[in-house]
Order: sequence, then C-alpha cells, then structure tokens
Amino acid sequence: MRGIRLGSVWGVPVRIDISLLLALPVLGWWIQRGVSVRVWIDVLTAISPHALAYSSIGTGATPWLIGTTVFFGFSASLFVHELARVGVARRHDIEARYILLWIFGGLSQFDYEPRYFEHETQIALSGLIANTLLTGFFTAILWSLPGTTPEFVASFGLLAMFNGVVLIVNLLPIFPFDGALLLRSLVVRVRSAQTATRVVSLLGQVLAIGILFYAAIVLGNVLLGLIAVFFYFSTVSEHQLVTNQSFLADMTVSEFVRRKEDCVPAKTPVKDFFADERPDRGGIDQYPVCGREGNPVGILTTNTVLSWRERARLPSTTTVGKLVSKDFVVVSPDENAFDVYLSLRERTKYVLVSYPDSVAVLTKPDFLSMLETRQQIAGVRPTTWP
Repeated sequence: MRGIRLGSVWGVPVRIDISLLLALPVLGWWIQRGVSVRVWIDVLTAISPHALAYSSIGTGATPWLIGTTVFFGFSASLFVHELARVGVARRHDIEARYILLWIFGGLSQFDYEPRYFEHETQIALSGLIANTLLTGFFTAILWSLPGTTPEFVASFGLLAMFNGVVLIVNLLPIFPFDGALLLRSLVVRVRSAQTATRVVSLLGQVLAIGILFYAAIVLGNVLLGLIAVFFYFSTVSEHQLVTNQSFLADMTVSEFVRRKEDCVPAKTPVKDFFADERPDRGGIDQYPVCGREGNPVGILTTNTVLSWRERARLPSTTTVGKLVSKDFVVVSPDENAFDVYLSLRERTKYVLVSYPDSVAVLTKPDFLSMLETRQQIAGVRPTTWP
C-alpha cells in the first residue's frame, strides 16, 4: 500500500502519501510568491471582520510559518473527517481497511459487505457534518482573533476557507466524495449495490469530463484539468472495486492458479540454479524461493537472474536467497479471491499460494487476465486495474 504508516487508530492503519508531504514546501512557496494567494486574502478580507493586507504576511519567514501552520491544520482536518467516518462505521460493526491522507484529501476504505451499504447514509453524512463543524470551528477562531495579528488571521482564515471548499467539493457526486456515497446510499434502496455504484459512477464520469472541458477550454487552467482527470479515474475505480467484489465474493484464490512450482531452496548457488532451470525470457518469469523450513522467503525473477549473470563482479557463490524480491504475501489455497485482489491492488506485487508440496505465484497481470476471462464467460463486463 502506498504511503508512510503513521500508526493506527482503533486498529485501522493510518498512512500519509508522499504527495501530501510535498504540499508543505509548495504551500510556503505559494504564499511567498503571492500571485494567486492574493485572491484568497482579498476574499478573506471581504468575508471576515479583518482588513488583511498581503504586504503584512508576504515577507521574511512569515509565509513559511503560515504555510506550515496551514499544512498541519489542514492535514489534521482531513484526519478528523476520516476519523468521523470510521467512527460511525465502527458503531455498525463495519471494518475499515485503512485511512490515507494525500494531496487530494483523505480516504478511508471500508469492507463493502451488505452491512456497509445499509449504513452508508450515516457514514457519508458523518463526513459532511465533520467538514461543516471544522469550517465553523476555524471560522469562530478567525472571528475571535484581534486584527493586530495578521499571521494568525491569515492562518486560521485560510484554514476556514480551505475546509469550506472541501465541504463544497465533498458534495459532488463523484467517488470517493461523500456526495457520491450519499447518492449511492439512496439509489441502493431500490437497486443492487453494483447497479447503484454504476449509476453514480457514470454520473461522476460525465461531471468529471464536463469539468475537464470547462477547465481546458473556458479557463485554460491546467491544474483544474488534472484534478478533473483524477475525478474521472477515481469514480471508475470505485465501480471496478464494487463489481469485482460482487464477482469474487464466493471464489477462492485456488481457482486463479494456473501453475504450481517447486520451491527453490534459498541456499542454492545461482550458478547451480542456471544449470538446473536454464532461465530465459521466454519461459517461467517468477520462481518461489523457500527457506530452510520450507516457508516462502521471496520471489526470484528471470530478469534478476539474467541481470546477475551480466554482473561479473558478484562472486560465483552468490545464492538465490540474496537476489529475491521481498514484495510478496503468502496465502492458503482457500483464501478469498477478493482479498487477494485487494492485496495485489493495494499492498504487494506478488501473492504466493502455498500448497503442501508446491507454491503458485500470482502477479497483477496474471490475476487480471484470469479475472477478465472469467467475467467474460459469466457475461460480466470485464474490468481493468484502477
């Protein structure tokens, strides 16, 4: 899964994406540069009791102090928003897989069991209520500040406005925003979760395309256009997720295994491996490698082995255990296929299916190919990886 793990709340992993961390220096630079931020300052002056001039905050270290304050305040706001959603979900025994904070906001991913769709209205409303309370909280602080503290006025004013913008954007019927979740929760009362998701997803795609054309043709705004592209793919991704969960719910990962391999002992010298397996780019691409007790310890790829052969500086005594990839998870043959789908989508590059005398290696392309084939046979519209 992408992002840096910060810890966990109620057993739910909390991660922050590198894109959000990059926003910290960008925010300080944006305030210091003073081009578009002047518009925000003018709006702040118009809607608050304070007459704030950009000249009072745009010099020295002040822009960076304001940027740091706004960054941490806004990141905390995103976290509170997601925490409210997770808290309501937990009250209904709905598990969240993770909370992610990134450049486009916060994201809490839930297990889409039937119970989730029964309570999605409350979960979506909790997010919108959190946005409303956060906007009111920072607005109240802004109104109580003396006008002689321009740094605080700018910091809390920007936090109030940013949270207000998030509240408005969150009303859009585009996944994963709360507006889309709320609309789906209403449609799901008369249609299946899959149909409701498809309806809202199509609406979100149309809206995202409209925003993209408006940004490109009317405004000439590249940034807004890129955000619209993100909107489009995020709503497509939600439809894919729900469709695949419905399709894979009763399947096991063993149904997606094409080939089983004997595990290569980790202590095997690479030169012996060459002699026995003769790896080449036209044959097997991945080999499971096992430790002394027979437990999988990694994946040896054909490209890695061939690359080793070309690097003469490595000693001939090098073992395959030193060349393996650790980016894998081990599952049993009866593991739910949707859980494996999520692992390949969010956590790992390889899934090792452990049998008593052999191991099967699943990769994203392998799993996707078999998934599309099965969906075509079943008459389900094939989906692609988000």
